Amino acid sequence: MHADVVIVGGGLLGLSTARALRGRRDVLVLERDTVGNARSGSHGRTRIFRLGYADPRYVAMAQRAAERWRALEADAGVQLLDPTPQLTFGPGADAVFAALAAAGAPAERITAAAIKKRFPAFAGRGDAVLETASAVIAADRTLATLRTHAGAELRERVRVQRLDAHHVETTSEIIEARAVVVCAGPWTRSLVPRIATTTTLEHVGYVRARAGLPIFIDFAEPAVYGLPTPGSDLYKLAVHHGGPAIDPDREFVPDPDARAALHHAIERWLPGAELVEVDICPYDNTADEEFIVERIDGIVVGAGTSGHAFKFGPLLGEQLAQLVLDDR
Repeated sequence: MHADVVIVGGGLLGLSTARALRGRRDVLVLERDTVGNARSGSHGRTRIFRLGYADPRYVAMAQRAAERWRALEADAGVQLLDPTPQLTFGPGADAVFAALAAAGAPAERITAAAIKKRFPAFAGRGDAVLETASAVIAADRTLATLRTHAGAELRERVRVQRLDAHHVETTSEIIEARAVVVCAGPWTRSLVPRIATTTTLEHVGYVRARAGLPIFIDFAEPAVYGLPTPGSDLYKLAVHHGGPAIDPDREFVPDPDARAALHHAIERWLPGAELVEVDICPYDNTADEEFIVERIDGIVVGAGTSGHAFKFGPLLGEQLAQLVLDDR
């Protein structure tokens, strides 16, 4: 069969790219399982939206992404970002504050005494940076919204075996395409071997906690983060890059060491909180945590999201779409 643009991967990047191409190109999205399935890097209830990075480039990207999130919400008529204050602790907080201040982003230094009064659950953690432009992203609702508003044909449970710049071979057919985009998360490397990515299996815990807790990030080593689940008493907490390297084609099995690290983080940050659920999620990583958004051997590739790309989803989709539209 023939297609205009084929996107391999129906997660955040693939669907965001499809939406960015809506009305300009005819798009076919191929998803190896189902959108938001438990083995995908995009699955789960929530993600963090924040401007706070030590690298000014990422602050600027997050500011641009915020505009795209507002446009997506307006287009779909649905709220996807729930404004939530964020506390940034640890040795990286000063660099984050400097980058935010340089970008004119809303942020302030907050003392331990002020934290004790305003956010008593995080008393005794020292001074922090308070970011007021942060939010909790409804990740599952985002995928559903993109699926509905992408304007693309979506085929689920389609396994792609190999591809090049103008052909996609599945288990049942060969599709000729004007352009091919690969946003297959940990499975991208098997289709585009030139990229240097690794897959880790990350663990997140959901605990019961009081309402009104902020987002937090502790830039100690290893970094720990947490965020509330709007509309419930569940609070999500995880160790960033705390999981083992895995083969994404094998069964996902919880790792005892990663679970132990997660329990330790919960006891340190929310002592006594009841752990009600542990979820596992694959990360598609680059060595420096920089994203891959480029054309490789004629194939447009979005990969290496490294556990911090969800907040940039609509913006990265636009960038990938531009690579499709630019035939050079």
